[in-house]
Amino acid sequence: MEVVVFFLIVYGIANIMIFSTIFSRWRSFWERVSPNFFGVLFNCMICLPFWIGIFLSITVFSVTHSNFEEVPIYFAWFLDGCLASGGVWLMHSVQERLERDG
Repeated sequence: MEVVVFFLIVYGIANIMIFSTIFSRWRSFWERVSPNFFGVLFNCMICLPFWIGIFLSITVFSVTHSNFEEVPIYFAWFLDGCLASGGVWLMHSVQERLERDG
């Protein structure tokens, strides 16, 4: 159940940061300042959830535990980022398919 909550939290944050008008100035700023890294990062539903997953794993979920308790903590953070990226990408792909088929 915690993994589902983790996916939903990361998906919500990434969706807001990539598609909402609230962050449009933020995205525009980073596209001008660093178009090859942050410009891509804030427009990619695979890239941004990876870093959000690592951040949440370090700050929030490491207090309780990582999704990968059996491995060293630094590697667990990386795996949480990969898990977040893959899960969010899957959710986003399903959402796009449903919107397209409508």
